Amino acid sequence: MILQGKDAKGPVSERADVCVIGSGAAGAIISWEMAEQGHTVVLLEKGGYHPRQDFNQQEADMIPILFKNCGLQFTIPGGIAVAQGSCVGGSTVVNDAVCFRTPDAVLGWWQDEHKIEGIGPEAMKKHFERIEPRISVNEVQPFQLNRNSLILKRGCEKLGWASAPNMRNCKDCRQCGLCHLGCSYGTKQSMLETYIADIQSVHGDRVRIYADAAANKLVTSGDRVIGVKASVDSGKGRVHSLSVKADMVVVSAGSIASSELLLKSGLNVNGRVGRNVAIHPSPAMIGDFQEEVRGHEGIPMAYHCHEFSVVKTGKRGYMLESISLPPYQFSLPLPGFSYDHKELMSRYEHFGLIGTMVQDESVGRVVLGGPFGTLLRYELTPKDSATMVEGMKNAARLLLSQGATRVITSQKKRTVVHGEDDLYLIKRRGVSPLDINLASAHPQGGNVMGGDRERSVVDSHSKVYGFENLFVCDASVFPTSVGVNPQLTVMALASRTSEHIGENWGRIVK
Repeated sequence: MILQGKDAKGPVSERADVCVIGSGAAGAIISWEMAEQGHTVVLLEKGGYHPRQDFNQQEADMIPILFKNCGLQFTIPGGIAVAQGSCVGGSTVVNDAVCFRTPDAVLGWWQDEHKIEGIGPEAMKKHFERIEPRISVNEVQPFQLNRNSLILKRGCEKLGWASAPNMRNCKDCRQCGLCHLGCSYGTKQSMLETYIADIQSVHGDRVRIYADAAANKLVTSGDRVIGVKASVDSGKGRVHSLSVKADMVVVSAGSIASSELLLKSGLNVNGRVGRNVAIHPSPAMIGDFQEEVRGHEGIPMAYHCHEFSVVKTGKRGYMLESISLPPYQFSLPLPGFSYDHKELMSRYEHFGLIGTMVQDESVGRVVLGGPFGTLLRYELTPKDSATMVEGMKNAARLLLSQGATRVITSQKKRTVVHGEDDLYLIKRRGVSPLDINLASAHPQGGNVMGGDRERSVVDSHSKVYGFENLFVCDASVFPTSVGVNPQLTVMALASRTSEHIGENWGRIVK
């Protein structure tokens, strides 16, 4: 049962075995698994409930209702745009459906350097295999590659760089190119179309989903969490209180919001909550081609190059990914104002776009306060800056190899590369906060998992140190950036955490 804010008439009190906060890649799966184990669940989602019938493919309508802060969430001091979904289904509703298993090297770091038990490649394999069929993960087929993806594919072939089609959680994709605005056809197998829908049809009597419900504080007693205080936004300035008593609480609100809730609740475990955040900062490299590319037609993210990434090298690096965006979102990284910006946008259908996704060091921090509420402090390290410059250069080389007449970077001072001799401009223009427009859709860390309780917030199975019945399960528990699109890693961790809870329920709830 999904209860929306508009349905609330006054204060509400709930009692459940489990309270889950967040309905995205982790929260939806944990809610399903808890119900499957026979437990009652109250699931709280700050965003609204919008079934696919609401998705009209218009940026002006969809961005405000599907994205956190209406799409206006930025780091300080650099102003990097951090996109996150805020709706029932979370970011799985607005992402590009890209599914990578966690690279073996990354799982090795987590196991060996962070002392996490049972998280090696073999241990995680069963969880990937459990999730993937459920959300219809399959490989993009050759006939599904649009011109933008073919530019990346053929460029990699010409330059001898390792590359491959993406795996995506999509079934019978209509290739409309508007994944970021919610899939109006229901072919993207987001949490909204899979686990949330299944919860409603199979466990509607056991799971109560509250949309428009913001968790404000975790209520504790000794080493236990005994409930959650929340508020339900009924619209037109009306807000009602919602109190949930539960035997166990799982926080799955994402790196920023999960850290925020723990901090607001006074649970700054080991002084580590909100620390060690990475975001996969991604500059855009835009090739201008004489012929029309029309990258907005077809699958937005269908192909990638992993030549320089952890997938191939076993070390931190970067991915080159084909990506296209609707006009408003596309316009944001473009340099210039007024006529300069208008001139660039007039070439929209001739642009090929490559995103350089940097596997960054975990140096960000979520902090409370400020005029805009909770903030994410984040600056590139010198090493990450150098990696970004290298990635931008190679993206430019690839676009030029495929006939681009010029390559425009996302640096704020208009920077145009016409050939190899111009590549020095990328480093000269710089990638500091004042130099470049960057975007991110992958905040990770903040409540890192680890076997050393002095350096971590949660243990090897996502239980918060110092509490018997409080878990955090989402991308915030990543000890390092994962180096690939993270949604499948989050889902596998949710499966792993649910299994652990099922095996230890009696000890957890006492």
